[in-house]
Amino acid sequence: MTTELRAPTTVAGSLNAASLERLVCLQRHWTWADEAMTRFDQELANGWSDDDDPMSDRPFGAYYHWCALLCALGEAALEHGLLSPVELEPIRQDLELSLPSLRASRQLLLVIPASLEEHPRLVRLLRDGDTLSRVRRIHVAFGELLRREHVSREVESLDQ
Repeated sequence: MTTELRAPTTVAGSLNAASLERLVCLQRHWTWADEAMTRFDQELANGWSDDDDPMSDRPFGAYYHWCALLCALGEAALEHGLLSPVELEPIRQDLELSLPSLRASRQLLLVIPASLEEHPRLVRLLRDGDTLSRVRRIHVAFGELLRREHVSREVESLDQ
């Protein structure tokens, strides 16, 4: 027996309009992003050398994974009405500025380039002092919005 979940691809402007199946999917993706961020933070704490070795990006697969997942959430927010204007506005600028590097990370994760020159190296992305802090703000904002919606639905279910 097969159970097919049919979640709408567009949400009517806020998380509270999302179906339960859609919310579970969003929460799953954010949880995966949170796990990738934790792995990245551990790798960053262990240190790395910034040299011209093309393999110097190798330890940072967790960063690409984290950003690829945030890219999916960001595109859903900006292009598919996942968040209400009130929910989106605090992170809109961070999302718009970060989306190109989030997409580049997703591309690196999904496509094997023909040459190493075809992709930006993590070292260059992180040299911009604002990149990592913007990505962290986006991550925290999505997590908080999803937690708030989850708690709201739990409270509503208790009231019924």
